[in-house]
Amino acid sequence: MIDLKKHLNPSQFLAATAIDGPMLVIAGAGSGKTRVIEYRVLNLVQSGVDPASILLLTFTRNASRVMLSRASAHDPRCAMVEGGTFHSFAYKILKRYGKALGFTSPFSILDESDAIDAVGKCSGDINISKRDRRFLKKGTIRNIISMSINKHESIEEIIEKEYPHLAEYSEYIKNVKSKYVRYKIEKNYLDYDDMLVYLKKLLEDDGIRAHIASKYKYIMVDEYQDTNKLQGDISYLLANAHKNIMVVGDDAQSIYGFRGATHKNIMEFPVMFPGCAIIKLEENYRSTQPILDAANSVLSEMSSKYAKRLVSNLKHKGARPEMWFFNDAYEEAAWIAEKMNELNNRGISFEKQCVLFRSSYISIALQAELNKRGISYQLMGGMKFYESAHVKDVVAHLKIVANPKDELSWQRALELIEGIGPKTSGKILKDVSAGDLSKYEKGFKYSNGIQRLRLLIESLSDEKTGVGDKFETAFDYYNPILKLKFDDWNT
Repeated sequence: MIDLKKHLNPSQFLAATAIDGPMLVIAGAGSGKTRVIEYRVLNLVQSGVDPASILLLTFTRNASRVMLSRASAHDPRCAMVEGGTFHSFAYKILKRYGKALGFTSPFSILDESDAIDAVGKCSGDINISKRDRRFLKKGTIRNIISMSINKHESIEEIIEKEYPHLAEYSEYIKNVKSKYVRYKIEKNYLDYDDMLVYLKKLLEDDGIRAHIASKYKYIMVDEYQDTNKLQGDISYLLANAHKNIMVVGDDAQSIYGFRGATHKNIMEFPVMFPGCAIIKLEENYRSTQPILDAANSVLSEMSSKYAKRLVSNLKHKGARPEMWFFNDAYEEAAWIAEKMNELNNRGISFEKQCVLFRSSYISIALQAELNKRGISYQLMGGMKFYESAHVKDVVAHLKIVANPKDELSWQRALELIEGIGPKTSGKILKDVSAGDLSKYEKGFKYSNGIQRLRLLIESLSDEKTGVGDKFETAFDYYNPILKLKFDDWNT
């Protein structure tokens, strides 16, 4: 047997060698939680636990694949441990016990794209004005339905918290949800949310739950802070009989609230499993102490937390992090670009520099600034600046100024005005070619939108204004449209 004390620090060793009973492992980024899970799987197997009775649930399939492959490198029997996401586990259980829920034939799984299209089909069968239909995106409706299921909240509650501008459409969205549910039943479809809903229903059956619990006697759940209400309930039902469950997570992070993840799961775990052991992995192998000091300072202000103090394992001290404040995204972008130039002039080439963003949309201003300065860059994890639809929308207005006869750019700009589609824009374009928009500014259905567009074009046509300022003006005009047009505008 491998000597775990040689590979783990004291806290990691405690977590990896625990066998029975409930356990909560508080593990932040860089604390070695992957190693803990790897060695706990190994320790369970080498302690005589049947590998097939161990269930590892992770946020992604790749995460469980990596953990189990590492454990298997020490002992091939670890490859027999079952690992995967909540959804992949649900799919397996539903295939086996589906008849208990009334499934009479094989069901088909709708991926997210299919689910959005199905919602669109169901919403299309309900009478609603063209304006409202254009305003209510099928992806938005699907998000609201999904969040209500995963958060176990009503449609009204989700709209009030996340989409207050859609308050008047709550009844319509509830009707769409009802039609969507019936449609899936008729076609024998399950979406990702259904898989969790039906898994929970199966586990609420005493006989089925006992049978599943007798097979999976040791449960491990990774990234527990990112589980939603349904997944928390499923975890409880899976382990309630034998209480052999270890969840690993970080109470200081939870970035998937938009998917229904709830911080309550990790905070209420000791309530769900009284007497559970709580082990904190406070030694950090990734960050220097000054960075961790800043993190500790922030963490100390949290109202709901597990008290801990992060300590660096790294020998070099490192520089203290700096925090800078700016008036807007454009000022920030200019400062970053200037800083990059300074570093480049000091011998640190652009290829050796990187800028991290919380969400890809935040990079828009910096990409524009780098393009303006002629600094080449590589964007990771998103579309290149000029390839994204929303940037093409903004640039279309600038192209109109450069070439007033650019019909495609006029069409794109016109169709951004609420209510104007291809047919109406085609009619307006005939007059645009003659350089006349005046007759659409009074008494026309879309007069306000046309007038705002004309004023924007006039502003952008000012030769005294620089290209950067023109882009800012165009983006300020477009920003409200962006939020309505794209469900994921801020991701």
